[in-house]
Amino acid sequence: MGDVVDNGRWQAPVQCPVSPVLLGSPMTPPPTPRLEDIEAAALLRAFGSGNAALLASQPALDEASDRVVERYHAAHAAIDEISRLVARQKVYEARRAESDVTERHANDGPEDLRRRAVPKWMVWIVLLLAAIFDAAFVGTVVQSIFGVGPDSLLYRLAYLPGVGLALCLLASGHSLAEHMFRHKVRATRARRRKPTNPWQVLRKVFWHWRSEEQTREDRDLPWARLAGPVFFAVLAVGVLAAGAGVRALDSSTSRPAYIPVFMGLLVLLSVSAIAVTVISHNPYADSAAKANRDVSTVEKQAKSLVGAARKELVAHSKAWNYLRSTITTAEGDAVRIVEEECARILEDRGRRGVEGPLRLPLTVLRWPEEGEEPTSESVLPALRLEILQNARDVASRHSPNTLQDAFDRVVAALHQQFRPTIPVGSQ
Repeated sequence: MGDVVDNGRWQAPVQCPVSPVLLGSPMTPPPTPRLEDIEAAALLRAFGSGNAALLASQPALDEASDRVVERYHAAHAAIDEISRLVARQKVYEARRAESDVTERHANDGPEDLRRRAVPKWMVWIVLLLAAIFDAAFVGTVVQSIFGVGPDSLLYRLAYLPGVGLALCLLASGHSLAEHMFRHKVRATRARRRKPTNPWQVLRKVFWHWRSEEQTREDRDLPWARLAGPVFFAVLAVGVLAAGAGVRALDSSTSRPAYIPVFMGLLVLLSVSAIAVTVISHNPYADSAAKANRDVSTVEKQAKSLVGAARKELVAHSKAWNYLRSTITTAEGDAVRIVEEECARILEDRGRRGVEGPLRLPLTVLRWPEEGEEPTSESVLPALRLEILQNARDVASRHSPNTLQDAFDRVVAALHQQFRPTIPVGSQ
């Protein structure tokens, strides 16, 4: 720009004014960013990510909740099994029966009435051998009487009387054993005995059976009635002896001296079967054995039910702890997302030197209810923790403490039934 002369005067050069229009477009300065809007947007995205994480955890929460409900009902059913056992009082009855047996035989002395002279399995072996021999012997006698051979049907049917005789021996032995034991216990355990003589014995047997009135307690054995069982046993052995005599006379006419020996051996076998049955019979031993078996059975049953209930309680506790852990993890992940964004904003403020509280001046629309107009109100974005409320309700309703209290009560009632001296009431 050259110098300008006005009226002969010199003027200093000046800068040309800048035109606000450049090539037809206005030129405006860029606006200053608002820090509040940037922080609000960042936090809104953080809350959105946190809520998305809460929604993403919903399937895992539902699965964990279903597992808790399932294990809760399984544990409750196991506890109900124990409750039914307590209500039936099977444990109390078994323990009371065992206690009664112990009390009944507390004063037996060295000869305990619960002691069995011969084991029961030996009785069945002797009876089986006697039945086989008697059936074969009587069958042979009947076959010889009918004169039939192996080709005839009567040859096989001839063994039926022998089977019937064996059953008669079994029945007579059992009946005689019962009444002999009753008579033996009453005679040997009586506190008083009167002097006697042969005449009084004969008179008592054949005429005056009971010279005075007798009494018995409710827990004593029934009265002994020996006449019928003795007659039945003698009849069965007598029939067998008669058959042995017929068979011996028919086959040993050349050696008559062996006939009594043969008859005696055959009768002795049958008498031995009856005698072993009589010696082995002991209702006191049977009662004690049954009481012990019942107690062992209910102990095993109680142990099994309590063990099964404990396992279900442990499984429920594990499922409940997993649900609580899943709830805490989901909530913690959502909160962590927001907290990390808040920390980033605070760090950015620190670098910028900006002071003041962290505010969220956001305005959102609330979804109108039916019949209302949409309104707007200033609210802060927040995590939708109500998404976790259903899982929290499940955990609250199915707490392990409830099951543990019910289990402790029913087990205490069960243990009380193992003490028969204490009145037991189901709880």
